[in-house]
Amino acid sequence: MRKKSVAIVLANGVAGRGGIERIMLYVSRQIAVDCPDIPVVVQTSRWDLPHPLKHLSAIFGLAQFGWRLVTRRIAVAHINVAPRGSTFRKMLFAVLARIMGARVVLHLHGSGYDAFLGRLPKPIAAAVIRFFRRADTVIVLGSYWRDFALETLEIPPSRLIVIGNGVAAPSTLASPVHAVPVIAFMGLIGERKGVDILLDALEILKNRGISFDARLGGHGEIDRFASIAAAKQLNDKVRFLGWMNESDVSRILTEADIFVLPSRAENQPVAILEAMAHGLPVVATRIGAIPEQVADGTSGIIVPPEKADALADALERLCQDPRLRVAMGEAGRNRWQAHYSIEATTAQLADLYRKLMAEDDC
Repeated sequence: MRKKSVAIVLANGVAGRGGIERIMLYVSRQIAVDCPDIPVVVQTSRWDLPHPLKHLSAIFGLAQFGWRLVTRRIAVAHINVAPRGSTFRKMLFAVLARIMGARVVLHLHGSGYDAFLGRLPKPIAAAVIRFFRRADTVIVLGSYWRDFALETLEIPPSRLIVIGNGVAAPSTLASPVHAVPVIAFMGLIGERKGVDILLDALEILKNRGISFDARLGGHGEIDRFASIAAAKQLNDKVRFLGWMNESDVSRILTEADIFVLPSRAENQPVAILEAMAHGLPVVATRIGAIPEQVADGTSGIIVPPEKADALADALERLCQDPRLRVAMGEAGRNRWQAHYSIEATTAQLADLYRKLMAEDDC
């Protein structure tokens, strides 16, 4: 008899450009190495196509999922959930999984889920809460989201688990001692990630006479923010690199001295974990699970969101002190090894999968 399988459900599959796609890529690779007893199939919930094909592709994804539920003997549907359209699509996948007798795990990712839920009309918000409450297990990424799940989503503690994101070990570490510090940013180029605040802070640094080389990787509103950088006369100090694949990201982080992510809304950013794994000090904002990732004053510096002066002060402090960069980078790498390695994340997920599979046999 064929072994039971786990289906990991997410938009765009592991080829997508988001943080969750990268995490699930790491997980699917690692589980194949560490847990050969757990067959895993990655199910794309919709494809990154031009509108309206993007939304219509969810119909094909749902049909494909139904077929796999039968032919692959899927016992556990690990469904990754983010705000907006992701939530409503994944409701359909969860219903189909339950109809076919699979256990449902909802994994809450994406930034600002609390704000998203708060904006919904009450009947729709109630439906979303029921969606989560019907899951066999809900995974959140840290204590902030655990409290949200307990108090707002009303998840029973027995069906709630905290599993932090994990990232793979890089092949090369950073050496953050360059005479002209390299400041790296990785993420969607836009206001949610605070790129406007970052450019304001970099303008402040320039006016203070601080030397730096800023490299911004990611897709999004590149032309708009490149124009803003040009208006601030930052062309000689700021480069927009566009979307970067896994090896490109690792290369830039290896060359960097400081990692910065001044977001307005986050869950548990993968880019911060990758920077920590490379041995970089992190400057980021006090939102979501970031304060749990970054030990303020030890592995990086936490600043308030939307405060360009505070961001500039933190960046200046690190730019001026290479020994502090090295010390914070080493502390961050130790923190990553202890809490956010892909091996640790995969082991926790494997334990959950085995537990649910055993319950399915009862």
